[in-house]
Amino acid sequence: MFTFQKDSAEYIYHYTKSETAIDFILKNKNLKFSPFSKTNDPKETKEWFFIPGTNEGRELSKYTPEYLSERLNPTFKESTSLLCFSKDKELTGNHLEDTPKRGFCKPRMWAQYGGNHTGICLIFNFERFTKLFAEKFSNKTYTFDHVNYQDRLLADIQQEQAYMVNVDHLEKRGKDYCYDHLLKFNKRLYFEKATDWENENEFRFVIFECDEELYFEYQNSLSGILFGQDCEEADIKKIVELTKTSGLQYQKLKWRNCTPWFEFERTKWL
Repeated sequence: MFTFQKDSAEYIYHYTKSETAIDFILKNKNLKFSPFSKTNDPKETKEWFFIPGTNEGRELSKYTPEYLSERLNPTFKESTSLLCFSKDKELTGNHLEDTPKRGFCKPRMWAQYGGNHTGICLIFNFERFTKLFAEKFSNKTYTFDHVNYQDRLLADIQQEQAYMVNVDHLEKRGKDYCYDHLLKFNKRLYFEKATDWENENEFRFVIFECDEELYFEYQNSLSGILFGQDCEEADIKKIVELTKTSGLQYQKLKWRNCTPWFEFERTKWL
């Protein structure tokens, strides 16, 4: 897992604070979905601006962007939940070269999501995780995919179909229009971010049209835990105690000047 890894698709990585892992994730053996509207990307947290259109000559004066935003944004954003992970970049199998490419060696992610290096990174087996996910949420509308990173200019999106509302279809489908729209444009709306985020190498699991709090029991898909360099020894012991019967691999990250490395000299975790 930590050395000689060649398959860049085998694992996905979730950064979290130690207290969150101890009090909730590892204690309850589940992950809580986050509302799409609560991410830290303004493209996702701010209201989308929609333009009306018609192919049947309908009167559009009442379908102002303000009206469409007020009506559609709650369903597109508040009723969409997601789980977010990092992925490995292409690996060679030589960990001396690959370490900076690993999904668990992202300094910005450790600072932003991993308690500023005091937290942990949970390592999940991708195949087992996706199989469990599909079984758990078979009765809901969901999708999962890599996030694409692209910068777009204002002039380029004036006629962007993902942000245009077909009023003909809206009047025919009523409240079900949102479902049709998000399914058609989900890759553009939910799996695209600005290039400033691309080092996250993000992979998402998204569930649509659900207003309830969602939790996912990850079961045997959790394969390992990487501790941040400044993770407290007391927290490490609590985390290992909570997971010691799960057959996980453990390792602790440390930074040698500007390079991430491992605490190989450590052989005992309890």
